[in-house]
Amino acid sequence: MLEPSLESRRRDGALAFELTVENAGDEPVELSFADAQRLRVSVYPAGADDETAPIWRSDADQMFAQVVGSETVPAGGSRTFDAAWSDPDPGEYFVVAELTCRERELRAEETVLV
Repeated sequence: MLEPSLESRRRDGALAFELTVENAGDEPVELSFADAQRLRVSVYPAGADDETAPIWRSDADQMFAQVVGSETVPAGGSRTFDAAWSDPDPGEYFVVAELTCRERELRAEETVLV
């Protein structure tokens, strides 16, 4: 069983995001990816509704190598994936982080104050 958790914090003027996936099971779990991207972080104004576009997204204006890949989360262990928003304005934000793996939905959310 995989359990995602998100931690956001200020680091060197940026807002750093870490999505950690813990494997509470007895067997390793392999996650497969369609390309080199592993994590997508979307940041919304606090209180935004489902129709609001993100004000920042980690994969905006990025290209990823078209290479199929995988990551293994060991039994009883974890894997951490990270991204950073280099210059956020002060305010309160709603953050959604999700792995871009196939066949599984692994995402976590939190509200953060900058």
